[in-house]
Amino acid sequence: MNKIPCFGQKFSLDEVFFMLKINRNLIKNRQCILFLIFNVIFLILYFKIISLQYLKEDELSVMANSQYSYKESLTDTNYILYDCNGEKLMNYNKEYYVVISPDIFLKDNPDANSESMLTLIYTLRNYNEKYDLAKVRTLNTSEKLYYKIDLSTYNKLKNIHDVNGFYIYEYSPLSKTGVWSIENLLLNPRRTSDNKVKSKDSLEMQIYDKSKNNEKPQIVFERDANGKIINEKTILPENNVNVRLTLDKNIQNGIKEILNSSENKNFGQIGVVMMEVSTGKIKALVQKDDIKPNVNLGIATNHGFFPGSTFKVIVEEAGLDKGIIKSRDKFTSKGLYGEDSEKYNVLTPGEALTLSSNDVFAQIGNKVGFNNFYDNAKSQGLFDKVLNLDGEKEGIFEVKNPNVSDGSVGLAAIGQNIRITPIEAISIPNTVINDGVYVKPYLLDAYVDNQNNTIESLNTVSSSVIKKSTAEEMKNQMINVVKNGTGRSAYIDGMEIGGKTGSTQRIELTGQNKNAEEHSDGWFVGFFKVSGKYYSMVVFVQDIDKDSESGGNTAAPIFKNIVLKTKSYLR
Repeated sequence: MNKIPCFGQKFSLDEVFFMLKINRNLIKNRQCILFLIFNVIFLILYFKIISLQYLKEDELSVMANSQYSYKESLTDTNYILYDCNGEKLMNYNKEYYVVISPDIFLKDNPDANSESMLTLIYTLRNYNEKYDLAKVRTLNTSEKLYYKIDLSTYNKLKNIHDVNGFYIYEYSPLSKTGVWSIENLLLNPRRTSDNKVKSKDSLEMQIYDKSKNNEKPQIVFERDANGKIINEKTILPENNVNVRLTLDKNIQNGIKEILNSSENKNFGQIGVVMMEVSTGKIKALVQKDDIKPNVNLGIATNHGFFPGSTFKVIVEEAGLDKGIIKSRDKFTSKGLYGEDSEKYNVLTPGEALTLSSNDVFAQIGNKVGFNNFYDNAKSQGLFDKVLNLDGEKEGIFEVKNPNVSDGSVGLAAIGQNIRITPIEAISIPNTVINDGVYVKPYLLDAYVDNQNNTIESLNTVSSSVIKKSTAEEMKNQMINVVKNGTGRSAYIDGMEIGGKTGSTQRIELTGQNKNAEEHSDGWFVGFFKVSGKYYSMVVFVQDIDKDSESGGNTAAPIFKNIVLKTKSYLR
């Protein structure tokens, strides 16, 4: 049983030594505990200091710099869209801003009546009476105030450097006046119609995913402790991924001028696609009115438009290639489809193409067979998305099971009850002039750095779909269409040009009540040769006069004018 010592109690010598030993051990243990605690605290502080000095150096540096600098983005996009020549494809606006930091502007300007201060106050107020800096004192905010001004006002204020909490800068947002232009469609990851994010596999989202980690170029205003600007510098991101397209800006602009000329003022919408034959590189994809949904892609349509007589090329190709018809075969026109009695004669396929005889080609289509010319069209991309843009439409046959007896095969053979888009139609002339090889059109050439050096190159696919001899025969026939047939308005003396016209009538159901409206369109699909190189082109004129206009007198002359306008850029 342990004894509890009390005052006045006597202990033996052994007991005294025993108690001293216990006390020494207790003290020693407490010293060890204190030592450990001290070391733990020391280590915590040490690692905290190391963390602040090294691990968070960048973060702290940013925080410190933010206290003594202002940063502004110089544009609203984080990547550059280049054309095939390395030129910036997009146009940029110019905007000018005065920026006031209220907390500094009010506290750190000792002389409120200085010449610079008064110049700033009165210049802003004269530009816009709402820009009254006297009202800044009534604002309870530390957030920067932005005042948009014009160039003249900017020039009056840009040399003021001794007013604290004030700076001025130039901003360059993209010009997006035509939201349905191909350039703006590519730049926008959201749909114009409903602002929803575009489909994940679309070309637009592929570009977005590649560039989403990019930084915008900035201007940095360095200031002293009082808020006075002491230096400014522009910071351009070094590791951005930019985009180079196959488009040629000069060709695009040249075509745009023609489409908006007085000569074409009566046409509400015109679509043009131009492509380099051998490579599939699209050199131009332009429409007259970019406020309207993109007509070349068939956006806002029911699978595009009737191709009309341009589809006759596909039908004859299929027949010649499979040996079902021959170029010397004779077909007797019977005067059907509203053709004049003077055309009631015997025609070869080539002659029928030159005159664009619906009667004969309905017979040719019946003989060739629906499956054969459908397969030929399909092999050339006429019923599939070409560029894989979000709103791009696919062509379609409106008659599911056409047959000869009810006339549906004959109608299909002359381009009725079929829908395709202009971007799909470019392959009709392109395969012909490319020796029977289908080359899929493409738009995205490469991902590049800020100096337009290639980071990742892209290309397209191709396949042989008709015999070279078939392509050669069709080439000669299409040249004759321009020389002696319905495409004479596209003829240019001394230049190799071939093509096929098309004039169509279609019924569209519009409005909430699905009212039937009749429309007529004009087509010209063709090819031309400049400096030893072939190019293919589609011109589509929407809503022509069905009684007085056709593809031959609307789309064909536009084709000619575009060739004359742009040939200098193709050398």
